[in-house]
Amino acid sequence: MLYYLENIKLTRYRTCGHAHYKLKIGREWNLVPHKKLRYFSITPKLQGLFMSSKTAEYMTWNHSHDAVDGVMVHSSDGEN
Repeated sequence: MLYYLENIKLTRYRTCGHAHYKLKIGREWNLVPHKKLRYFSITPKLQGLFMSSKTAEYMTWNHSHDAVDGVMVHSSDGEN
């Protein structure tokens, strides 16, 4: 569950009711989330794959592949 937009002020998970935060006792009371979602951009990875001519050929295979009627070589050859 993402605590975003309309869910930003919720303190418990909707499905199980488990608390979103654990209390960390120290000098002050802090609300620490049990889990965090980390986002890693896919752009640098894709740029690296397309920089190599060998992997770029594999990355563009679905676009350049010509399907033959009645023959399924790849799942992209199936009906939409």
